[in-house]
Amino acid sequence: MGGAPRRSGRRPRLYALTDGRTGAPRTVLTMDTTITAAAVPGDGTHRGLPTEWQHVLALCPPPDGRAVAEVAARMGMRLTPMTLLLGELADRGLVRHRPPLEGAEATDVHLLMRIRDNLARI
Repeated sequence: MGGAPRRSGRRPRLYALTDGRTGAPRTVLTMDTTITAAAVPGDGTHRGLPTEWQHVLALCPPPDGRAVAEVAARMGMRLTPMTLLLGELADRGLVRHRPPLEGAEATDVHLLMRIRDNLARI
């Protein structure tokens, strides 16, 4: 998987990350929404996309993907700009999203341990 983009220097402006679109995306995401790239990196569909978009898509490979908060942390971005960027990618069909787990699903100890382990790697 791709590493996080450079963390020093100037960060790209949000309008640059959203390809000039300044309005809120139609797709509204929360920090615990799971994001999965619609296409596998390396299949040619990501060529021509902005570098930051390619990094996000590489971080969210199918079938599991990652939570919005984890993508933001790995990209070194604040949560609000990341939710807007991911909403833009979802509006364009580049990522799929699924809501957070409900009640009984969230009490799966193995899932919680996987989440803990993934967050510890960040």
